[in-house]
Amino acid sequence: MTSLLTTLQQFLLFSGAILVTGCVTWRLFIAPETARVVGETGLPGLRAAEDRVARLAFASALVVVLAWFLRGVVQLIAFRDPFVPIGEDVDLLLFQTFWGTVWMVQGGVVVLLAVALLLAHRTASSHRAREEPTTFAPTRSWIGAAPVVLGLSATLAASGHAMGADSGRAIALTADALHALAAGCWIGTLAAVLLGGGPAEAPGGRPADARGQATALLAAQLRRFSPLALVSGTTLVGMGIILSWTHLHAVSDLWATTYGRLLSAKAGLALVVLGLGGVNWRRGLPFVDTPDGAEAVRRRAAGEVTLAGVVVLLTAILVHSTKP
Repeated sequence: MTSLLTTLQQFLLFSGAILVTGCVTWRLFIAPETARVVGETGLPGLRAAEDRVARLAFASALVVVLAWFLRGVVQLIAFRDPFVPIGEDVDLLLFQTFWGTVWMVQGGVVVLLAVALLLAHRTASSHRAREEPTTFAPTRSWIGAAPVVLGLSATLAASGHAMGADSGRAIALTADALHALAAGCWIGTLAAVLLGGGPAEAPGGRPADARGQATALLAAQLRRFSPLALVSGTTLVGMGIILSWTHLHAVSDLWATTYGRLLSAKAGLALVVLGLGGVNWRRGLPFVDTPDGAEAVRRRAAGEVTLAGVVVLLTAILVHSTKP
């Protein structure tokens, strides 16, 4: 039961962190360039997209808060001594262990993140309702969320397997934080693009105009996202190799141990997701300006995000598995 709860908690934590990172990345790096490309005729659709992405970001931040709380419950269950008052266990866990320090710091981070994204959501809704501003420079709430996202990635690394590295701990912690950040910038941003590339608002409600504007909006976002995905995917693979090296004693651990087999399954599926992204880039991006081409790209990208969710689930199982 505890193992199942731990897996659920870690899955919620990682999924929420990835989506939050992706939404913030979308607003800071994808939306401004998209606004320049689609021009004033595309601004209503982009305002609607920002509103949807802001809602996703705030909802994901709430999921992270829930997962953070569940992590404390799980640790207390594992730490609990039935022969002493529960207050003593809580005091010992929070104030006399490194894990407790990291957990409390992470709590401050996730609360700040939720507040920043609530403000971002309210601002986006206001801009959409009043059809302003005419430019898409990031607002202060989105900019303020960026360093908090970096802090969240750092606390994820400090509370994971990287902290238990026998040697090169600083390298392992840095690699783990970058690994989490890259996953968010890639898969999280792609999820935000799929949501943000929804139906545009067409004057007079003409379906043909709405479809054309939605296609242009999606195409502009994907072209901006493509180089980001390349850098993020490369970083994800590189940091994953470094982390595997620090967690395994021999190559044979990949098939001879339970941890290694889980890691191999995760890595193999991650390569499949990368392959799907490569196919979409080579075969889909040149035709994304057409409605049929955009729909094909959207379907493949949705499959990419879905498979990435399975990778996150394997990661959630892996992080509380015993290393070789």
